[in-house]
Amino acid sequence: MFPLMLALFLSNLDQTIVAAALPSIGADLRASADISWIVTAYLLTSAVTALVFGKLGDLHGRKKILQFSIVVFLAGSLLSGTANSAPLLALFRALQGIGGGGITSLVLAITGDLASPRQRARHQALLGMTAALALVTGPLLGGAFSEGLSWRWIFYVNLPIGITAFAMVTANLHLPRPAHDSGPVDVPGALVATLFTASVMLFMTWGGHAYAWSSGVVLGLIAFSIVSVPLYVYVEHRTAKPITPLHLFRSTVFSLATAQFFLAALVLFAGMLYVPMFIQTVQHKSAFVAGLYDIPLLLGLVAAAAISGPLITRTGRYKLYPVTGSVLVTLSMLALSHADQDTRPLAMIVPLAVAGAGIGFFVQVCLLAGQNAVGYEDLGTATGVLNFFRTLGGAFGAALFGTILAAGLRSPRPTAAESVTAFQAVFFWTTPSMALALVLALVTQEKPLSEATAASARS
Repeated sequence: MFPLMLALFLSNLDQTIVAAALPSIGADLRASADISWIVTAYLLTSAVTALVFGKLGDLHGRKKILQFSIVVFLAGSLLSGTANSAPLLALFRALQGIGGGGITSLVLAITGDLASPRQRARHQALLGMTAALALVTGPLLGGAFSEGLSWRWIFYVNLPIGITAFAMVTANLHLPRPAHDSGPVDVPGALVATLFTASVMLFMTWGGHAYAWSSGVVLGLIAFSIVSVPLYVYVEHRTAKPITPLHLFRSTVFSLATAQFFLAALVLFAGMLYVPMFIQTVQHKSAFVAGLYDIPLLLGLVAAAAISGPLITRTGRYKLYPVTGSVLVTLSMLALSHADQDTRPLAMIVPLAVAGAGIGFFVQVCLLAGQNAVGYEDLGTATGVLNFFRTLGGAFGAALFGTILAAGLRSPRPTAAESVTAFQAVFFWTTPSMALALVLALVTQEKPLSEATAASARS
């Protein structure tokens, strides 16, 4: 588990470590207009490769695809550290995301090789805590490196950790070989998935900012996003080895798990991004202090994973946790929607920790239930699909709530009252997502986790 945890730490660290260093990067490279693409490029490619590499792991063996992913990630990290322009850095970050998406998808799928569904909860609790630790550490390391050394070290720091992970995976990880070590790569499916993801991220990023929502560019991107969904279904239906086998969605449990994963990530990223912004903008605290408010959110997530993992292992039951989680998140975000410039730190920290715990119940169970609903031969593919929806949910949430915030801050110089109202609207409008998640959790038919070992996986 240790090399898997190291690899997962890296891929999650690079989702947040760049955010704190963006001002330094923009100043050094003399580019600020499109600097957000340094973050978006990573999310875009990692979302798509979570799908593709999960399928490749099923076809060719997860160990060697994981090794390849680590090598690509490290190459992207080294090149990102040497980039001398914003477009080059965005390109190298896209390369890094190719490896990062593969790492996340494969590490989570490998837990299916190492343990039976019932025992898998304990393994995934460790991985959940690792991912949350990386998300907490990212902004702190990003700020420390950009201020104390250079922003380039946020990429160079990956090299020794990644090389160690690669060496330990090579030496210690022994997995069953797939029944058929061959198969064509679903290039058309990967291409359509890339175009769909890019168009969604572009219209959510540009809409209301770079272009008006009624502009031809944004409307064209929205139209293309809609058209690409049936096109993707058509391509996957006609492909012999699709990266997203459509039969996965015949399982109601799997379909509902992907939807809940999307909603949980949407609310998580809203909290991670806009609570620190509220602290900085409304309460006029420093950027460093504002970043600390992400810690209770993510510590709550870690605690929930640590508690629910052993309990699920002991009982084999899991439906209670997303139901409880949706209620906790809804109540917490409602409390945050009343925060203003005079709200004391404890009144922010407690709801954030409770919201993190609620999201932790979702993250733990959605992955476990989704994996448990499919056959072993589709384990990597299913994990890739789940991670694709998680990444898409995070990107969609960041853009959606950014649009809500911008709508509340229309004037060039918003008053203090307007700023408070705008942020309160952001926190309030997370609650419909959790209400929908509660409905989905209640209608999900619980499929008890098997106590049997993964003998078929090792035969």
